[in-house]
Amino acid sequence: MIAHQKTKLFITLLAAALAVMLVMNKNGNSLALASQEEAGNDAEPVVDYAHANFKNTGQGEKRKHHSLRADRPIAELPPGVEPLPVVGHWWIGLPPLPTAQSDVVIHGEIVEGQALLDDDEMGIYSVFSVRVVETFKGGQELCSPGGMLTVMRPGGAVRFASSKVQRYKITKQGFPKRGRQYVLFLKRGDQGELSILTGYELRAGRVLPLDGDDKDPRGDLQFSRYRGADEESFMHDLREAVQAPPPGGGR
Repeated sequence: MIAHQKTKLFITLLAAALAVMLVMNKNGNSLALASQEEAGNDAEPVVDYAHANFKNTGQGEKRKHHSLRADRPIAELPPGVEPLPVVGHWWIGLPPLPTAQSDVVIHGEIVEGQALLDDDEMGIYSVFSVRVVETFKGGQELCSPGGMLTVMRPGGAVRFASSKVQRYKITKQGFPKRGRQYVLFLKRGDQGELSILTGYELRAGRVLPLDGDDKDPRGDLQFSRYRGADEESFMHDLREAVQAPPPGGGR
């Protein structure tokens, strides 16, 4: 009898949960749930919308093509609604250590991160100040160990007057955190600006990919090859990859 009552209670609770999910989907709130789960890592730099500088400057124009662009100006969405990550397949064709695809490869510490909006309010990107520890490829002409580099990544977060924070990102891309050390693979733009292709965090002698999905192995990327790897072994593979001839035998 007791077992029968427990079964009925379970079925009732399950039906109620399904009903809530259907209602949320009908009202469009499934968008909010999906994006909040994907954006669970709140490492994105945040810009206060009220204090954002939309002045059109040469620097802004220089970086605009690195922004995560929308089809309408960025504005506060209704309660419970969040922007979904932009779907893309940017990782296709990249090896776990994309040294050949990178113009600069460094080991550095993130000193500061800042989100910025484009002057037309239709794009957002994040800028990171990196203190260089070691340079593996390129970059020697930019700074020596101990010097600073500025690198970028599309996306970021916006805080509105209501205190709501909206996060904008490309699917499976993460953001480096201030105070932590990373090996960063960087791509140089037409005007010399550097954007993050991918990267790995170095923490307590272990390696963690900046990009991918550590919650679902089925959705993880090729960078998971080094997830949890020993830092010394990772560095060995990195130095070998840098010294390897480019694909096709070119220079």
